[in-house]
Amino acid sequence: MDIRDARFKLSAVAAAVVLVAGFLLYLQHRTSGYQPYQGPLATPGSPAAEPHKTRRIALNTQPADYPRLKALGYDLVDVKPDAALVAGVPAGMQALLWVGNFTCGDFELDWDAFQRAVRQFGHDPRVYGWYLSDEPNTGDCPGVAGEIRRRAAYIRQNAPGQVSFISLTDWPMKPLAPKRVGVDLVGLDPYPCKGSSEARERCDIGAIDRMVRMADAAGVPRTRIAPVLQTFGQSCTKGDKQYWLPTQAQFRAILARWDRLAPRPQLEISYSWGRQDRWACPTLADATGGAHPDLQTLMRARNTRG
Repeated sequence: MDIRDARFKLSAVAAAVVLVAGFLLYLQHRTSGYQPYQGPLATPGSPAAEPHKTRRIALNTQPADYPRLKALGYDLVDVKPDAALVAGVPAGMQALLWVGNFTCGDFELDWDAFQRAVRQFGHDPRVYGWYLSDEPNTGDCPGVAGEIRRRAAYIRQNAPGQVSFISLTDWPMKPLAPKRVGVDLVGLDPYPCKGSSEARERCDIGAIDRMVRMADAAGVPRTRIAPVLQTFGQSCTKGDKQYWLPTQAQFRAILARWDRLAPRPQLEISYSWGRQDRWACPTLADATGGAHPDLQTLMRARNTRG
């Protein structure tokens, strides 16, 4: 979906939204005849051996959103590798820097600019990590895996303690497994409430199992998976209108399935906080009760629990 072009028409002040389009709505099954997953469920996951805090980010945000996000327990924000934007990250939060590409497109930064950015921010305590690619499609562009590998290695050498991250959908995953490209974390973005822009009785919770099974088969360790939670619908967009904002009960089911399959992940992502004209409306920013389900209360309880 071409949410990419609009994403980079933002002003410098609003550039923190850049990662949102990151979680693109995969084109497969974009029809009213969408059929829920009927295959086997994924096996339960096991928590990491070493206790750790789950880091949490809601995408498509601007600096004005940061106080509200912090109150809801989010501790990461998405920005470009720009000194002014990084300086605007509040105390108690860190930045996930967008430097990546979409699918088979060009990278946001060419190799020389990428190296300069890593040298500039690789030891900055305000930076959590680097978002290297959004849904790379090695089926259509097999060379993207090598470029991700090169960039992940550069981060490992020059940004000690910072995280390299890519987001995958149900395109070929095996060439992009951490052991092959050297990334630290891999996002998975199934969106179970699909097939209509108006809420239906059930979401396709099995879609989460399907994608986790794909990741298992590709060699992605469960401990490296970053769940992407569906916090958007399309009832007020100008786009496909194929997704609805989960009800509270449906969202609890989404959370429960992720907790079963990837318990206590290192990173958890809410897509999306801010609205997108074609792809995400309403969003988590709207989900306060009344006209929309109150998902913010659920996320605050989840994000701030001990």
